[in-house]
Parts: sequence; C-alpha cells; structure tokens
Amino acid sequence: SGFTLLEVMLAFVVLAAALGLLLGMLSRGLKQVTDSQAATDATLYAQSLLDELGTLQPMAPGASQGEFEHGRYRWRLQVVPTQDPAPPPPPAAGQSQPQPVPTDASPVLYRVTLDVDWGKAGPTQRLHFQTLRLRSPPGADDQTGGQNPGEAENDAAAAAADRSDR
Repeated sequence: SGFTLLEVMLAFVVLAAALGLLLGMLSRGLKQVTDSQAATDATLYAQSLLDELGTLQPMAPGASQGEFEHGRYRWRLQVVPTQDPAPPPPPAAGQSQPQPVPTDASPVLYRVTLDVDWGKAGPTQRLHFQTLRLRSPPGADDQTGGQNPGEAENDAAAAAADRSDR
C-alpha cells in the first residue's frame, strides 16, 4: 500500500515539465520588462533631443546624428522645410480660391524626423518620430536670431525651465 516506482517517476516528470514552463514564462516576462525599459529610455532621449531643437539648438535644415549612453542608443535627426499639409479652407460662395503670397517674413514650416535605434550587436529596435515646427525665417529679425519676439521669449523660458530641471 504505497506508491509504485512508476507512479513516483511519473510525478517527477509532471513536476519537471511544470517547473520548466514556469521558468520559461518568468524568463519571457523579464525580457519584456527589459525591452519595455529600453523603449522608454529611447523615448525619453528622443523627447529631450526634440525639446532642445529650436530652443537650445537653432532650427536649421540639415541632418545630424549622435548617440546616447556611450553608443547604446543611436539617433539620426533630419530637418527639412516643407509645405503645409493641411488643405486651405474652402472659398466663400461665389469667390475664387485665395492664393498664398510668400513674403520674406513668412514663417517657415519644418518637418523634423528623428530615428532612435538600439540593440545588441547592431540596431534591432527602432523608434521613428516625426513632427512639424513653425519658425520665422532666418534673418527675419536680427535681434532675436530669426524668431519673432514672442517666439524668442517662449523659447528662452523653455530653455531656462529645462536647465532648472537638470
């Protein structure tokens, strides 16, 4: 009246299979947490880079690249002038469509594209950010470096707030 050797061996096999599945689930959960933390870090680095653009760094067309955390995260930034993607409002009844008239003081719309890559032994993960920024044209107002006074004050306040947070 006890367990046979076969029953004991079968119990050990079931226990080993259950522990193997449990360890596999814990391992996958830990990997997901690690991947999530890396994506969060990449997003925060991208946000800080985009926050500096136009405040601490001048807004100018071109491309640049760099890295964070000694090469763990690599980024590429591209700034290009672009046309307004919003369609113009419909004309009033009986009137023709108004045509925009560009001037030297017209604000310039920039498309800002930022890619952040990371991963072991080459970029395996990527975040892609794209936004539009409106700025006064370069040289429109020499006192504020091409920005209108309200924009320069807002940019200076944002830069001061950013420095106080650090």
